[in-house]
Amino acid sequence: RGHVRITEMTPMSRYAGSDWTLTRIDEADDADVLRPFEVALLDAMVPADDTDARVSKLGPRVADGLGAVQSALYGEMVDNGWFQRRPDADRNIWTRFGVGALIAAVVITVGLAAFTSFGLVGLALVVLSLGLIFIGQEMPSRTSEGSALLAGLAALRLDLLTTPTNQMPAGRELSELSEVLPYAIVLGGADRWIDAIVAADDDDLPDSTELSWYHGPDDWHLADLPHSLRNFVTTVSGTLFSR
Repeated sequence: RGHVRITEMTPMSRYAGSDWTLTRIDEADDADVLRPFEVALLDAMVPADDTDARVSKLGPRVADGLGAVQSALYGEMVDNGWFQRRPDADRNIWTRFGVGALIAAVVITVGLAAFTSFGLVGLALVVLSLGLIFIGQEMPSRTSEGSALLAGLAALRLDLLTTPTNQMPAGRELSELSEVLPYAIVLGGADRWIDAIVAADDDDLPDSTELSWYHGPDDWHLADLPHSLRNFVTTVSGTLFSR
């Protein structure tokens, strides 16, 4: 919000699927406001020189930039002291160790089966090695600062699920609710905050440009927002998973 505007396109026909354009908003210098991983994600989703950044074309763009986003995100997690080492580096170390242990276990199993009657012992080693490979994916451990951050996010989630949504400053309801909504989408409680945006509409006029971050067709109303956002999230998810 504040960097990208989502514009819902009018379908070519009632049988055509929905699509959206993503437009960068020049309200601030992205590099000065956003974190490095956010800049990398924004550049992947909506390149500065792309005048037709559609959700239907999102998959290939994000796939090309995902490595840079992930690397920048992991680097910041270490810089902030939330992890002692990059989580991907920890996982790679333990995975290599597990693969090495698996190879050794297979060799030992073959030797035990060929020359002794303890072949089942070798099979147990193989199972343990496979378990080590899977456990290695969970090995990155948070620091005390990282654990404190996680606890803070849990408290924020509780607030999002319980804080009254009808007590926003008069005349600023849409702006205030829009600031909260991204956190609710990630942490929980999004439906109640979306319903509050819908409830803030006090007239029967179209609201196609009422929100700064989401524009709809000419006859679009805030009451259409829940349906529009559900379609948007489903389409984006499907596009990314199919890349």
